[in-house]
Amino acid sequence: MKIKTILKTVGSLHLVLGVLLINMLIFSVDTIAPSVSAETLLFIRGTADVVAATNIGIGFLLIISSSIRDHESAKKVLLGELALMSCLLIVAVFNTLNAGVIVDAGPPPPFWIVLITNPVLCTYGLLKGK
Repeated sequence: MKIKTILKTVGSLHLVLGVLLINMLIFSVDTIAPSVSAETLLFIRGTADVVAATNIGIGFLLIISSSIRDHESAKKVLLGELALMSCLLIVAVFNTLNAGVIVDAGPPPPFWIVLITNPVLCTYGLLKGK
């Protein structure tokens, strides 16, 4: 698989994750957490929309970076994405293991798809990408 394709794929996954998060914040907060106070809901929305916008921005950055022609520079972008996803994966595993103790819960399933798929694709691209 070409590094260009991997960058477009992981970028697209970030875009999808950001859009899903925004849709969740706008349309389904009442069904996910009906007993949350208005103050808490505003705090969560204020944080989550920044996370959603960050994912959308990273997605566009990776898709635009897929046009890099220099193989070594494209590999550095993959390495940066792998470092980012490793940090996010560590936090997600920590939150999942400590659900109900330190935090309320770990990330929902769509996040796990991105948290697992992106590092696997980046690792493959670093080792065997063309």
